[in-house]
Amino acid sequence: MLSYIDESGSIHPNAPESISTLTAVCIPQNQVRSVMSKMFNIKNDLYPEKIMKELKASKTLRPRSVQKDYKSKQFIDRVVKEVICNSDIKVFAIAMNRPKQTVKFPKEELPNHYRLLIQRINGYAFSQKKSSILAFDSQDEDNDRIISQRIKNYLYKSSEGKKCGLIVESAFFVNSKVEDGIQLADLCAGIIRKYYELCFEKVYDDEFSLWIADLYFHISKQTETVVSLHTDQYLYGIYKMPDKYLYDKNDE
Repeated sequence: MLSYIDESGSIHPNAPESISTLTAVCIPQNQVRSVMSKMFNIKNDLYPEKIMKELKASKTLRPRSVQKDYKSKQFIDRVVKEVICNSDIKVFAIAMNRPKQTVKFPKEELPNHYRLLIQRINGYAFSQKKSSILAFDSQDEDNDRIISQRIKNYLYKSSEGKKCGLIVESAFFVNSKVEDGIQLADLCAGIIRKYYELCFEKVYDDEFSLWIADLYFHISKQTETVVSLHTDQYLYGIYKMPDKYLYDKNDE
């Protein structure tokens, strides 16, 4: 199984977003070709002159898409409904509030939102009797190296991580401009973030928020509750992480 992972928003007190998300899109290895073929066909239908067009949530999940840029809206609607919801795909995500103070993650420790996401991927892999390779959106060589080392420390040094035995130890870093799996993770991360910002526990009736809520409704059907292998607790597929978990190592 391939688990494509991307984030939306940033964890900083001055971030423009009130919510940030870390999201995984899990695709069985024997379904990857089918999923990528569907992505190719949609891009070819809508953007034949730009077949390598990158699906970027930050450029398409905007009010403009429901007001003027109808092709972007059509693009996203088709990807969500024809690819994500019409394939053997599972979505898991951790959502976080914007912190009130700067969060400094220890260089050698895997931040809690990564830990909680990996637990969900591992729980799903266990239910499917599969192992999972983690694929991240590549940022830069130094940042990629830090994430890779943190993941290895978590999997090999912590008692909790050692129980995530279905996670392949070597994380891969790929370019989102050419990798459709990362683009799917980016889109799901953006939809989930926008939903929590605009719709969650709020009253809304504007066209853009209604569109986001509809997209989230479809995405949420592609997640599931899994069992944590180190606590025997049930873990919600899409989880709003308590603020304190940004600063300490408490479990769910």
